[in-house]
Amino acid sequence: MRRGERKVLDFGDVLLREADVELLEGPHWLNDQIVSFYFEYMEREVLPAAAAAAAAAAATAAATPAAAAACSVLLLPPATCFLLMHAGPDMAADILAPLKPCSRGLVLLPVNDNPDVDRAAGGSHWSLLVFHRPSNTLRHYDSSAGSGNTAAARRLAAAVGPALARPGAGGAAAGGGGAPGFVGVEDMPHQTNGYDCGVYVLAVARAAAEQWLTLQASAPAGQGTAAGAEGGAEGAEGKEAVGGTEGEGAEGAVQRWREWERGLRAALTPEVVQGLRRQVREVIRAKAGE
Repeated sequence: MRRGERKVLDFGDVLLREADVELLEGPHWLNDQIVSFYFEYMEREVLPAAAAAAAAAAATAAATPAAAAACSVLLLPPATCFLLMHAGPDMAADILAPLKPCSRGLVLLPVNDNPDVDRAAGGSHWSLLVFHRPSNTLRHYDSSAGSGNTAAARRLAAAVGPALARPGAGGAAAGGGGAPGFVGVEDMPHQTNGYDCGVYVLAVARAAAEQWLTLQASAPAGQGTAAGAEGGAEGAEGKEAVGGTEGEGAEGAVQRWREWERGLRAALTPEVVQGLRRQVREVIRAKAGE
């Protein structure tokens, strides 16, 4: 057996080998397997626990039960996102249909700049695309300004957008169920080196999911954003239009999300990101019994 091929952990649909885990020692760029593992770990363990904690901490009865709130978040692994990026909207809709995307309030999609359809594990930069239903936007979080990932994110957004829009949902188009708008999030923290982009994706994905669950638990009864409060989308000049069919519920949800985004740089410092790199490694080692 060649060095690095030893199996370390088989977790859900993800198989991690020694070479994968060694990437977390740094300074290394994360590969698809590590991102896939962390998304699987979030779905199986982090989100149910976070939803229960948010519901318990809420001062009022949660608008959405904890289990339903956790299920309103969809995490797509890198391989699926790569396939979707290089598929047309019709094929993307078929791929996503079993996952019931129209029932999800938050969808997290890692973006890789790999242009080669024959190399699913290629590329040189990670960013995160997040579908946020209350604003009907696909929001791009990129830790390296000017990285060039915007083009890849827009391509992915164009492929998945129609499948995410609910029939008759408010959108940028007049009246009907318009596809989500695209928003580049300017408040995204910036990495201070050339290799932590993948860890920033994990950090923002977890922070976004936990914020979503907190808002679900704290929303007044009947106004849970997972229940379908939909707002506007990006306008022609790249600005968000806040509002929609649910009135103040949708507008408030969008405003709270923007407040959270404005605090990202203070929350996700380089020290926090480095800590997450160590934490992921420790989680893997613990589950592998090492």
